[in-house]
Amino acid sequence: MKQSLGRLLLLFLLIVGTVDAAQYKWSVLKAPKQLHVGEGAVVRYQCLFDGSAGDYTVVFKPTDSKNYKASMVTQDDHIINGKRILQFDVLITPVSAGILDIKLDALMRHTTFGSIENASIGRDNVKKYDFKDEKVMMPDVKIQAIENTADLSGEITFAVQVDKVKARSHEPVHLSLYVRGRGNLNEFVPFELNISGVKHFSEPAYRNLSLGENGYEGEIRQEFALVSEKSFVIPSFSVSVFDTKSHTSKILRSHSIAIEIEKGFEPSNLLDAPQSNGYTHWKQYGFYTLFVLLGVILAEAARWLWAHRPRRKSKAFWDSAQTAKELSVLLSLQGESHYLQIIQMLDEGKLTLNEAKNELRRMISTNEEKR
Repeated sequence: MKQSLGRLLLLFLLIVGTVDAAQYKWSVLKAPKQLHVGEGAVVRYQCLFDGSAGDYTVVFKPTDSKNYKASMVTQDDHIINGKRILQFDVLITPVSAGILDIKLDALMRHTTFGSIENASIGRDNVKKYDFKDEKVMMPDVKIQAIENTADLSGEITFAVQVDKVKARSHEPVHLSLYVRGRGNLNEFVPFELNISGVKHFSEPAYRNLSLGENGYEGEIRQEFALVSEKSFVIPSFSVSVFDTKSHTSKILRSHSIAIEIEKGFEPSNLLDAPQSNGYTHWKQYGFYTLFVLLGVILAEAARWLWAHRPRRKSKAFWDSAQTAKELSVLLSLQGESHYLQIIQMLDEGKLTLNEAKNELRRMISTNEEKR
C-alpha cells in the first residue's frame, strides 16, 4: 500500500510539472516581401502559449546586422480564452540591397516547479527562485531589399523660410529649414551653409522624432542667423527622397532667396541735429511752456488733495465709557493732573458724558498743535 501511494505521489508531481511547463509556439503574423534600402516596415512576431503561462518571462531585444537595422516599436501581452499571447512589432530597415535573412532570437525564462514549491513551503535555505533559460530562434523572415541611393526614404516634405528679405547692414536674417514627415528621418544629415561675405551662426539641428510602424515620425529643424554688410543670395537647398507612397524617387528643392542689405546708420547722422525753421522752434517752446504749466497745476492739485485728505480718527481710551461716572473713573485711573478739572466737573454734574469727551478731544488737539 505504501509503494502504491508513493507511485501515485510521483505520478502527480510529474503531471503537475508537465502542466506547469506550458507549451508555446512562435510565428510571424506580418512581414513585407520587399523593401527599398532605407525604407522601413514592421515584422510582427507572435508567441502563443497553451495556457496563462504566468511562470514565463520573455526577453526579446532585436539587434542590427550588417544588412539591416532592427528596432522594437511596440509589444503587447494579453490573455484570450485562458491563453497568453505575446506580440512584438519590430521595424526592419535595409541598409544594403539583396536578400535579407532576418534572424532574431528571444530568451524564454521559465520559473521551475521546484522553485515555486520551495518558495510556497517557505524553506529557510531558499532565497530566490530558480530559472530555466532557453534561447529560441524566431521564425525566419526573408525580405528582398532593392537598391536605393536617395538621401531619405518615406513620406517627407521640405521647406525653407526667412524672417525678412530686407535688412540693414549687420542686422541678422534668420533662416529656417524644416524636414517633416515619416520614414528614415533618423538618417538625415544636416545641411552646411557657406555664402561668400556672409557670417552665419547656427545650432545643432533640433529633432522631434518618435518611432512608429513606418519609421521615425516628426520634424527636424535647422536654424541659421546670417549677417552681412552687402546684399547676398541664399542658395537653393535640395534633398533626394524615395517616396514610399508612390514608390518613386524625387528631389525636394527650395528656391534661392535674394536678401537686400540697406546701409546702416552713419555716425555723422547720429550726431548731427536735424535742421529746422523758426516755426519749429516756437512750436517746441510752446510745448515746453505747456508742460511746465501742467506740472505746476498738478503739483498744486496734489498739495491741496493731501491737505484735505480724510483722516481717520484714532480711538481714545475714554471712547469706551458709557456713563459719566465710568468716564470719571477711567480718567482717575490715568493719574494725569490735566484730567482733574474734567473729573471734578463730571462728579459735580456740570458736564455730561458727550461734553466731557468733546472737551477731552479739544485738549488732545491743543497739545498736539503745541508740539
